[in-house]
Amino acid sequence: MKRILIIAVLLIWMPATHADISVEIATGVHRTEDATLLLLDLTRPADRLFGQKSYWQFNAGAWSGEHEASVVGVARGLQWDRENLHVRLSTGVSLVCETSEMLSTAFQFYEQAMVHRQFSNHGIALSYRHWFNAYIKRPNYGMDFLGVQMDLNW
Repeated sequence: MKRILIIAVLLIWMPATHADISVEIATGVHRTEDATLLLLDLTRPADRLFGQKSYWQFNAGAWSGEHEASVVGVARGLQWDRENLHVRLSTGVSLVCETSEMLSTAFQFYEQAMVHRQFSNHGIALSYRHWFNAYIKRPNYGMDFLGVQMDLNW
């Protein structure tokens, strides 16, 4: 857990013009019902990708439960806007500190789908995340979370 806190502090100290810092609290779904996720994200705008608005996301956190682990990751995502409502899809890579039959390698991929409502300088979102290793090593059932994300932007 110390490693995650150190990385979280580094994420906050990164130069972050026009960035969002968010906290996500999520519960495990599918095979991970006993897990609870707490994740800190730093999201920064990026150049357009495939003609769409895009962003970089850096995160650090941990989940509790039978397969407790800490995680750090980076992802690239696409964003579609409609007034103050945003849909985001991202994919990236993560390092996980503890392996198990759920995540059998320290190196993992992850995906996120999110619906985000923006207010003046903060937002709230519903998020779904899935960690997996693309069958690099088996068994690897993956970890799935459904959560709420709250952010502050500047």
